[in-house]
Amino acid sequence: MKNAAVEQAQVGGGQGAAAGGSGAESSGGDVNCGKHGGRPGAPGRPKMDLIAVAATDGTTPGCTEAYNVITEYYEKLPQAEGPGERVLDVRGKWTCARLTESGTEVVCGVPNSSLQLETRPSGAGKAPVERKRKFPNTTQRVRFTGYDAPLRMARFQLMTDGKTYRLPLEPGAEVFSAATLCTGESVTIDDEGYGNQPCAKEQLIQQVREGNPVLAQITVNGEDQITTVKEIYRP
Repeated sequence: MKNAAVEQAQVGGGQGAAAGGSGAESSGGDVNCGKHGGRPGAPGRPKMDLIAVAATDGTTPGCTEAYNVITEYYEKLPQAEGPGERVLDVRGKWTCARLTESGTEVVCGVPNSSLQLETRPSGAGKAPVERKRKFPNTTQRVRFTGYDAPLRMARFQLMTDGKTYRLPLEPGAEVFSAATLCTGESVTIDDEGYGNQPCAKEQLIQQVREGNPVLAQITVNGEDQITTVKEIYRP
């Protein structure tokens, strides 16, 4: 892995560097660093494509940085937090975690930055395949359990299977309180028992970061982003 990272020095290394380098294959702005330097993988797990994700502001991690980050993450796995194998300090600024509790894909991000990299199932040397969506264009009943700020993803358990997943909140996501999310003493629900008092999404994030689980119905768009959160009232 370290040799592969050294090879990538001619490919990546800074903002947008990986996207234009020879050997790294790109698709839709994302860069498949594994195309040139080999596919990484934790011991005993499948080898994965290493993807430098193109952010909306145009930044892309260089492939050298991507390989160094994922290498250190795998080295620190024995000290990772919880079943999601979250590592909070990778190379001094990155946070990495499995995308889902039951999967093998890893996502890494930098707090207060758009830099992000991921591992994805191998595309057999082809350009990165589109990430498999978990719940596109659906409505789900969930229990929010946390928020990973560096990854900009909310953690939740499905009420149907109890498994833990992560999805990002859409920038304009709407949040509605039934009783506990917004300040106030009155219950505000619709005829189906879902909250209808508008709240800022930051209030939802604060609740779950303080260890207060939130039961809610969520609406997910076609990009697998949470667009609406309605708290489920519990008498």
